[in-house]
Amino acid sequence: MPKAVLKGVFTESDHSAPDQNIPMMLSGQIEHGVSAFAAYQPADRTTETSGPVLAVTGVYGTVLNPVTARDEFLKILDRRTSVPDRRSTVIIGPRTIIPQGSSEPVSCRIVQEVDQFGTTWEPDCSWADGSAVAHVSQTVDFKKPSAEFDLEAFAAKTAIIRNEVRAPIAP
Repeated sequence: MPKAVLKGVFTESDHSAPDQNIPMMLSGQIEHGVSAFAAYQPADRTTETSGPVLAVTGVYGTVLNPVTARDEFLKILDRRTSVPDRRSTVIIGPRTIIPQGSSEPVSCRIVQEVDQFGTTWEPDCSWADGSAVAHVSQTVDFKKPSAEFDLEAFAAKTAIIRNEVRAPIAP
């Protein structure tokens, strides 16, 4: 993963190792899968916790069926949680969006999560192709209504990130 995304506006803020279990769980969809993960915050943040967080999670390898692999990947991410009794529900989407300036679609949605601490929501967009499946999410001010979130603008950010994290396929 690059040290910065969105043309340097967001820089890496979390150096956690990617979840090595995900490629194993996707082994029927992705051959020779390798996990990737990075979290990014605004480069101009004033503190370590200020500003939104963008998280990019993915698996690189030979993707056998991109649509099925992406669907399975999202199911895995929706189930994965460190908070007991957390329930995730898609409340908007998924919507297939072809961002302006791109010829490749992304699938975007808004997911609501409910746990013992309350209710939050988070937008995410994902894509899959012959060599990767990836997911981009962003923290938001969940006090604002989710219906007001601009999924089109987030899809455009995701398309830029997709171009920045893509690695060329080895010959």
